[in-house]
Amino acid sequence: MSGEGSSSGTSRKRRASTRSQDAAEEQLAVLPLREIRYRGTGLPHGQSTVLRDSPLLQFADQSAENSRYQVISAVKLLEFRRIDWELVGRLGQVDRLQQLLGEKFRLVLDCDAPQYYELALEFHSTFQYRHVGGFAEADVASFALGRKIFNMTLPQFAEATRFYTQQEVQDAGFISLLWGVVKKQHDHCVLNEDLARF
Repeated sequence: MSGEGSSSGTSRKRRASTRSQDAAEEQLAVLPLREIRYRGTGLPHGQSTVLRDSPLLQFADQSAENSRYQVISAVKLLEFRRIDWELVGRLGQVDRLQQLLGEKFRLVLDCDAPQYYELALEFHSTFQYRHVGGFAEADVASFALGRKIFNMTLPQFAEATRFYTQQEVQDAGFISLLWGVVKKQHDHCVLNEDLARF
């Protein structure tokens, strides 16, 4: 993963979206750093059961991250579920279920760490995506985890989430999967009127 990067409000010159990952990392080194403001350090884990006391969720009161946190934290999420592999083993169906789920889905279902909910709230409160400028820009996807800011190209983000492998993001078909719908013409986008005709 790449390190800290820029805020979405800073203007910068865009380059062609065909550059390599190395070029994206070089560009990241010259971008101004994105800054997330916090109101305090919070309480260490185990000293409070109040979610808002978490060190990861101490966003400054008038910040965009805090506004998103207020909306997201009010949404009732489904209780986390996981597979009881011991029971599946007693039934003699481990291989069959693993094959049915596939590696990527098993990774999601096996995530049951205590901080999962806090990290999910932090990620969604801080995530920024900029489609203008091309998916190979060094800070197209930006987010914080554990109070550390990460900026990535879209292929890097796709690999980090394990939705795609390195080989899959280098395939020419990967670009064609990323078409968006926009009002004004951009590379790799479809106009609203084109979509309506389709």
